[in-house]
Amino acid sequence: MEIMKKSLLTIALLVFSIALFAQKVEKGNDKYGPFLTNKFFDNWFFSVGGGGQVYFGEYDNKASFGNRIAPAFDISVGKWFTPFVGARLQFAGIQAKGMTNAAGPFKEGVADANGYYKEKFNVTNLHADFLWNLSNQLVGYKEDRLYSAIPFIGLGWAHGWKSGINAKEEVALNVGIVNKLRINEALDFNVELRGMLVHERFEGTVGNRRGEGIGSATIGITYKFHKRGFERPAPPVVPDYTPYNKKISDLENQLSAAENKAKNLQSELVSEKNKPAKEVVKTEAFIPSLAIFFPIGKADLSEKDMINLGNIAEIIKKVPGKTYKIIGTADKQTGSAKFNQKLSEKRAQKVYDTLVNKFGVNPSQLQVDARGSQFQPFGKPFLNRVAIVEN
Repeated sequence: MEIMKKSLLTIALLVFSIALFAQKVEKGNDKYGPFLTNKFFDNWFFSVGGGGQVYFGEYDNKASFGNRIAPAFDISVGKWFTPFVGARLQFAGIQAKGMTNAAGPFKEGVADANGYYKEKFNVTNLHADFLWNLSNQLVGYKEDRLYSAIPFIGLGWAHGWKSGINAKEEVALNVGIVNKLRINEALDFNVELRGMLVHERFEGTVGNRRGEGIGSATIGITYKFHKRGFERPAPPVVPDYTPYNKKISDLENQLSAAENKAKNLQSELVSEKNKPAKEVVKTEAFIPSLAIFFPIGKADLSEKDMINLGNIAEIIKKVPGKTYKIIGTADKQTGSAKFNQKLSEKRAQKVYDTLVNKFGVNPSQLQVDARGSQFQPFGKPFLNRVAIVEN
């Protein structure tokens, strides 16, 4: 039994030491998270296994190790809360075999030459465990990893009985490790090594020991219910509006210069009209290209766009004999060619309708030319979601 206690203590200290070491692992890589919080019904699993177990009691060393091996069975249900930690409820047991003295309640047959009896009784162990995926903790989460080491520790209720004999019940400490081998997305193959520690009175005899327990080894299968695995949050996309803002500023400066030029021309025209007629002077207004930029997949105008279109409308109306073209485009990086053609038509038509219906431009002065994503006037995709008004 001293070997059993030392083994359990060694496993517990090993798990604790690795936990302290794991806290020092650099978490800069996204394989350590963060991960999205899973829902209540996500990442549940069900396990079943069978194997053998050996009881370590007061007098069990009086029998050979092989004669003390008894069948073992376990069935578990649990949930992973993160790729690193989870919990489960396990029912384990079947039988324990060994040796006892004349006072042992589970003795069988007659005493041997040394006065000891064979011992056999039924055992069940219902316990809740904390699970720690050591592989994910140390080298990062990988959903399709072939092998994972999963230490666990937990408390439960141990129950020993035999027909016609009062049951023995004790609080049990459980420590062990699950060696998981991935079969496919839904199934794992498990080799579980587990130690259960209880009070020495569990099998009915009391000596000079502080405790006794069961060491078990089982192999089994785990089924993982859908949804499986963990998702990482999408990194935030911060658009760079610097080129867009610069282009707007340049266009506003051009528009302001055009307005000033138009005013000067108007003033000159009035002045010329007041002069004695000498010759016919034909005056034309120059309008720089005006670009109206749209959000992705949209054909809506902002308040700033309405101001710019209002200004350009006043200039167009001052030169009624001149025709202007409205060119609608869409960026070729998103959407199909058919979708982009329709989108460019909507954008060009939106500008046309605004100039005609809101600002009173003569429709005969405007031409609509929707070019889809074949025409890319600017060097970056988001600048090609545009309608251009030009001479």
